Amino acid sequence: MDEETNPPKPPVDLPDDIASVLQDATVHDLREGLIYAQEPLQHNHEPTEQIEPLPGEEIVEIKGEGKRFTVLKRQPCADNCPDCPHGPYVYEVTQEKQLNGETHFHWAFIGPYIVNE
Repeated sequence: MDEETNPPKPPVDLPDDIASVLQDATVHDLREGLIYAQEPLQHNHEPTEQIEPLPGEEIVEIKGEGKRFTVLKRQPCADNCPDCPHGPYVYEVTQEKQLNGETHFHWAFIGPYIVNE
């Protein structure tokens, strides 16, 4: 991929002004921005802000509050699939505390999202 002519597409929900700044940033500035971005993420411990897609996935919607959420996401199936990502699929996500005191998210697959018409 020629990065000069085909810059990566920003996430749909990323404001245009932030996407523009990131696309024009140097590699050094991008790395510094990543380091800084972790600080407000960890300071604001909102679970919905901590639910993040894996590479190739797209979070479509998050509903819920507290420690239980319904997440709609699109996801890839295999390398070089021309139709990826697929979905959206519905997941029930719960925030769980482990024995060591750390918190993680447990994802339970519910099924394909069906639009009620």
